[in-house]
Amino acid sequence: MTSADIVDFLINLDSEFKETYWIYQDLLYALKKNDYDLLNKTLYKSNNISSYMKTSIKTLKELLPYIKNTFNNNYHNGYIEGNNNFIKVIKRIAFGFRSFKRFKARIMICKGLIKIKKIASA
Repeated sequence: MTSADIVDFLINLDSEFKETYWIYQDLLYALKKNDYDLLNKTLYKSNNISSYMKTSIKTLKELLPYIKNTFNNNYHNGYIEGNNNFIKVIKRIAFGFRSFKRFKARIMICKGLIKIKKIASA
């Protein structure tokens, strides 16, 4: 059996599971394609789904204006989150820095914002 056959077999065992699966697939498709209208339609067409999916859909409905905003704008905070994670890793590795200046310098050196001056050997 292929994986598609297994999925078809499993979703046909229970109507609630089948409906939940297709709602989930529609939500994934709408989010992948940034299609707000399809997302909105999918959130309000659910009827015979699992209680866990109902909770998730309720949350998505509450956050719908913000989700629409992410569809309309290409801005995200991924770069800032990456920098925060990087600083936390440096902090974890460099546990015991006594000077904040040195800690800050280490971060800036690792990010390539400042260069180390090499001392000429005698």
